[in-house]
Amino acid sequence: MTTRVDPKADETVTPQQRRNYYFIVLSVVSMQITASTIYMVLPLFFEQYGMTNSESGILISIGTLAGVFSGLIAGKFSDNYGRKWFLVGGTAIYAVVFFLFAVLGKDFNTFLILRFFEGIGFYVMPVLVSAMCADIFPTRERGRMMALFSMAGGIGQLIGPLSAPYLINGSDYSVYFYFSGAFVVVSCLSMIFLIKETLPLEQRVARDKSGKGFSIGGFWNSVKMLGGAFLILLVAILLYRTGYTLFDPFLSLYLRTVLMLDLSSTSYIFAIRAVCTLAFAPVAGWLADRYGRKPTFLLGMVLTVISLFAYTQIKGSFDIYIVRSLDAIASVVVLNSIRVYTADLLAPQVRGFGMGLYSTISQESSTIGSIFGGYIIDAFGFNMVFLSAAALSALALFVVQLRVPEPNKAGKTEAKPANK
Repeated sequence: MTTRVDPKADETVTPQQRRNYYFIVLSVVSMQITASTIYMVLPLFFEQYGMTNSESGILISIGTLAGVFSGLIAGKFSDNYGRKWFLVGGTAIYAVVFFLFAVLGKDFNTFLILRFFEGIGFYVMPVLVSAMCADIFPTRERGRMMALFSMAGGIGQLIGPLSAPYLINGSDYSVYFYFSGAFVVVSCLSMIFLIKETLPLEQRVARDKSGKGFSIGGFWNSVKMLGGAFLILLVAILLYRTGYTLFDPFLSLYLRTVLMLDLSSTSYIFAIRAVCTLAFAPVAGWLADRYGRKPTFLLGMVLTVISLFAYTQIKGSFDIYIVRSLDAIASVVVLNSIRVYTADLLAPQVRGFGMGLYSTISQESSTIGSIFGGYIIDAFGFNMVFLSAAALSALALFVVQLRVPEPNKAGKTEAKPANK
């Protein structure tokens, strides 16, 4: 096998292309603002209407389960038809769900349906934005430009948790849902009018005109085109995300029931991730471009294992700020390196499908983690989920260390171009 060569390595990115990516990043800020409050607000909202921890875990997980399908489908078909309108469609669905949360019934079945469609809408965004960044920028710039996407998330994680307490009036969450929906509508409109398509026609995969539609053989051929190194990386991501989401959806409950913090204090804890993302995303991008994707990923995973174990040693409210900061730094390093790692391991013609498969693995593991996290907390307490998450993250670290090389050493050839 020959070493994969990035077809964009010698290309110059035009000012117009850069502006287009800046518009893409800015347009997802409002989605990130609302998304950053979901794990903070929804468990408390569900509890108010009688949901147990286990039921809340199911409701959280159904959204990520929906993301399994939407991310994969949007990624796959964006390789055929382009990225922009799939991103717009997902954003529109995401906006509508917030309004429906405010006006529909407050029972388990309604919550289940709304969370499913919320996941369908939201989880096309990380897949397509990462693919659009890789469409525009060569390898030497991807780490830093992916960091802009992470920083957009950081802005959302700062504004969202700090503003949420002011939008919730006691047991009335209506203003929060109306505000969130309106904010995402603005994002959708900016995507329609400001963003241009990033995948040229000549790089799109030729569409099957046989009329056979989906087939297992065709799907498996697409998977094989992704390469062995990428598929092993997905195994590591599966382990890491399963562990992390054993506790992450329940963090607000941990802060209230174990540390006895009120909603305002909880919002500050959630905002720490935003501050760390804004401060360390550029550093994570620089490290990935300067020292490589693999060393940066391994560094992030070491910090993750340390921070997850540290949660079990918290003795007071001050300790949570230190541990949460370390956790947040680890997360931004890991997630940014994963985005760049996957982009480099994928050829342009299968990048959307590959990013979608990565999203599928990530969200499916989140589904598993959310479901089992609720049961583990009910049966054994929070310390057990922190230790379980640390163990799975350590295992993911060893998988990458032993089996996944740097992208420029992966020995992967380019996918064949689309048929003319």
